[in-house]
Amino acid sequence: MRYQLLNGMQAFRDDRPVHLGERQQRLLLALLLLAEGKPVTIEQAIDKIWGEKPISSARHVLSQYASDLRSRLGRTPKGKLVLPTHTTGYLVLAERDQVDAHRFHDLVGEARALLRQDDARAVELLRDGLRQWGGDGLRPGEPLSGLPGPGAANARTRLLEEHRAAVVECMKAELRLGRHIQVVPEIQDLVENWPLDEEATWLLMLALHRVGRSSDALAACDELRRRLRDELGSDPGVRIRDLRQRILQQDPGLEPPADSTVIDSSGANMRSAAEIGKDAARLVAEAVTGGGTAHPEEQAGVSWAEASWGRHSVRLVEMVRVRFAGDTAATSALTQVEADPVDSAALATLERVLVAHLGRDRAFLEGVERLVRRLSRAKDGSPSIVADTIKNASVYHAPVHFSGDFTIS
Repeated sequence: MRYQLLNGMQAFRDDRPVHLGERQQRLLLALLLLAEGKPVTIEQAIDKIWGEKPISSARHVLSQYASDLRSRLGRTPKGKLVLPTHTTGYLVLAERDQVDAHRFHDLVGEARALLRQDDARAVELLRDGLRQWGGDGLRPGEPLSGLPGPGAANARTRLLEEHRAAVVECMKAELRLGRHIQVVPEIQDLVENWPLDEEATWLLMLALHRVGRSSDALAACDELRRRLRDELGSDPGVRIRDLRQRILQQDPGLEPPADSTVIDSSGANMRSAAEIGKDAARLVAEAVTGGGTAHPEEQAGVSWAEASWGRHSVRLVEMVRVRFAGDTAATSALTQVEADPVDSAALATLERVLVAHLGRDRAFLEGVERLVRRLSRAKDGSPSIVADTIKNASVYHAPVHFSGDFTIS
């Protein structure tokens, strides 16, 4: 048997649904499953199903529900009744992995033990747990949907609160891992569903700031303030106000971690912003050594590698210069390296500010990564054919023939 509580209330035998009877009978089964193998007394069951004013025949009706469920659920693989007979109460024999709510709780519990120690593994477990709700699990269904009574209402509220807590923990861990680019759309979706949730808006503000969208982060704060005032007559808490101030001040403490990751355009490799930034800073220094940012292909007798190096090194330096425009500290770091390419302190500063900018702008990061790969190939002397170069060539509309070994990107 397999039981679904997190998105409706169903039971399956060999992937075929089992008819469980009327709503209150299904509620009894749900309550027994949520009790995690512990007996539920007759008085507890009556209170959860009918509340403070139960029907006069509650005990008799409850006994009928149990008897009917017993016949529908049958026996365990070991031959025991799934719903054994008891004189003082009821329980269901089910393994934890048979119940989606228990799988969710177990996976989240395992993840919480790893948070901040192994966030990558914790995120995997949290997302596995959330998927027990169906789909990606970030948007919950309605647990115990359609079931009446205070027991169902209380369980529904508790499960939804547990879901929200797991989602928030997952997003926080993702941000600690430097995955702000990837999770922005997910957090935006959360804020749409939880428009008054200050923690969700805090996560969105931080993620937007880290991808270079500080104005959007401030707008999210303003929208939360408007909603809170209109609907609750209150203002955002100190945590939101503090983050807003830090964004306005461009606090370096809000920068993404240096090991934020990016997948290259081929999808084949994953490199961190720190790795890309280190390579890019070194290549910028090599490009400006001896004033060498002129195009070598303008000189007679240059090799393919020299021409490719010259073309892409100029593009890299210009891309960095344009990106740094308006950032005094970053521009100063680039200027110092251009003035003295062998100054290790200046190079370290350039690397640091490059990593910060790479972590906040995916387009810039991907563009720098492409140029770093092409410059590395040029240094190795491996001929490379770039699609943009062919497209813009005068022979674009004529047959083009190549021979030898090439890398095409």
